[in-house]
Amino acid sequence: MSDFKTEPYVETYYRDTLNTNEKRHALSDNIDTDICVIGGGLAGLSTAIGLTEKNKQVTLIEANRIGWGASGRNGGFVAKGYAQGYKQLVKQVGLNHTKKLHKLATHGRSLIKNRIKKYEIDCGPMIQGVLGVSWNNHPESVQQYIDFMRKELDAPLEYWSKEKVRDVCKTEQYFDGFYSPEDYQFHPLNYVHGLADNIEKQGGKIYEGTKALKIEDRSDGGYVVHTPTGKITCNQVVLCCSIYVDNLNKKLKYAAFPVYTFVMVTKPIPEDRLNAALNTEYAIFDNRYAQDYYRRLPDNRILWGGRVSVSGIPENLAQIMTRDLLKVYPQLEGVVEPDYAWGGSLCYAPHKMPQIGQLKPGYWYNTCFGGHGLVPTSVGGDVVSSAIAEEDERYKLFAPFSKLNFAGGPLSPYIAQSVYYLWRARDILINLNK
Repeated sequence: MSDFKTEPYVETYYRDTLNTNEKRHALSDNIDTDICVIGGGLAGLSTAIGLTEKNKQVTLIEANRIGWGASGRNGGFVAKGYAQGYKQLVKQVGLNHTKKLHKLATHGRSLIKNRIKKYEIDCGPMIQGVLGVSWNNHPESVQQYIDFMRKELDAPLEYWSKEKVRDVCKTEQYFDGFYSPEDYQFHPLNYVHGLADNIEKQGGKIYEGTKALKIEDRSDGGYVVHTPTGKITCNQVVLCCSIYVDNLNKKLKYAAFPVYTFVMVTKPIPEDRLNAALNTEYAIFDNRYAQDYYRRLPDNRILWGGRVSVSGIPENLAQIMTRDLLKVYPQLEGVVEPDYAWGGSLCYAPHKMPQIGQLKPGYWYNTCFGGHGLVPTSVGGDVVSSAIAEEDERYKLFAPFSKLNFAGGPLSPYIAQSVYYLWRARDILINLNK
């Protein structure tokens, strides 16, 4: 027997509003499967359901609970494309390549919505529309960005004037912005469980509390995945462990670094007071280097996310996040009280793009989605499952970002923290010059 202990879900708003919290058994025997997916977050689940939809035999294992990490703790934004900006991507890989990456993101966003409808996943309310707001009074910069996105990438962004932004976000911190009608929001942990249920309905197997300890090459081809209580013999394996890859593969481990981000959810706020501050159900993010992102929840709460750290979760996180909220909406002083506050570690690469590819034939990786929102996990699952089942080569579009270069090892998170502090300093200077 193993002394490995499954960690329960941390205390979050999502955990306490789950439609179902059925636990799945740990692996307790030696089994054979065609494809083993390691990691039960959105990347792993999206890969697994893509495979079952293509009539492939798949087994997914998760060390804790499905969606235990960032996949079940995030802001719930199904928005934008990648953490790296599109203009920077054009500089890195060219316009034509960037257009193809954006096309994948557009498809990935639609794929999530289509699966919700097809499988009748109850992860709402699904509210269409995301608003990007500017802390800087430079409308020409916002308009230039919109023009670029509309002309080059066919993204239907809509310019919002300062007056229109402040009509719904009643704060002097914001100026103009843009509205993205194709983006939306939902309950990510309920979506996770919906995917898992339908993977199993389509013949896939899922084991929780089953940590991958070692991946061994078979002499006759394929792999053996060792777990504390059994082995999985498979033809292909897909690593979707994100920052929890540990020592399963050192190339993946050292090609990215962990950072913590944070979310707070308030207690219900009197509707008249909330409307006098945030009078919209659109999800919102700002354009600062160290941005806030937030949205109203159904019972007049606010979900507020932001900040980055490498040193773990501060004890006074709820107070820190509440102060951030009140800097934007000071009129809510006295009626905002935190109900939940949590953090979690994300997997970041220096190039701010996912890492997707093969280490060797049949040994896939689909990881590094920190800061991207939910869309690229769907993209990764789609291109990897299609590559395995149909020899689709779209995954090669991520080759420029998937060379698994050394990202700094133990010092990399502190480098990232220094960069974040620099970003916050820039934001402060910009704010002082408003």
